Amino acid sequence: MKEHAIIIAGGRIEEDFALSFLDSVFRRRERSLLIAADRGLLFLDRNGIVPDLIVGDFDSVPAGYEDRYLKKHPAVEVHRYRWEKDYTDTEIAARRAVEKGCREIDFLGTTGTRFDHVLGTVQLLAMLSERGVVGRIVDPYNRITIHQSSFRIRKREQWGKYVSLFAWGTEVRGVTLTGFHFPMENGRITNAETLTVSNEIENECAEVRFDSGMLMMVESKDTP
Repeated sequence: MKEHAIIIAGGRIEEDFALSFLDSVFRRRERSLLIAADRGLLFLDRNGIVPDLIVGDFDSVPAGYEDRYLKKHPAVEVHRYRWEKDYTDTEIAARRAVEKGCREIDFLGTTGTRFDHVLGTVQLLAMLSERGVVGRIVDPYNRITIHQSSFRIRKREQWGKYVSLFAWGTEVRGVTLTGFHFPMENGRITNAETLTVSNEIENECAEVRFDSGMLMMVESKDTP
């Protein structure tokens, strides 16, 4: 049984970053499942990487591509779907990962020009969190996570310079931030303000505590 999954979707992928990320993950985790969601297969194939599982309706790849690919790689597990379906290809991939026992899922290729798909994948993070699964959207400049309970961030492990917090829902109550440039004591974050955007970690370890609600954290950095 796999404990961790990486889902490659069909959004914008910066190849050097993605290849480095995959290399670092597979060096650290022997029990990772690699899933290609529709167009994400093109990135993997271009770089000679064979996934464990392929899902999608394949409306974003050239006609006949998936059949030719599977002739070359007949051992790959594949799940085809009609394009008239209830879930996005990325959600189908996430559900398959959970079915296979994964408790952590990293999403690559889910940011880019289609903001509706970005927002949809953030909703998947919330769905996964409700099931006790840790989900992370990653690209060279952002890491996005959803939290339902208090947590800590080590400065040396953060994704970029900035840490922004958002209420995923109506509000988050009892918010206390320690170890940040802008601290907070028993505060409230709503979904109609920018109070907790672009904070910075000042101590070796920062802590985010809250009493109720669901919190989205975006760790980010500017482009060079």
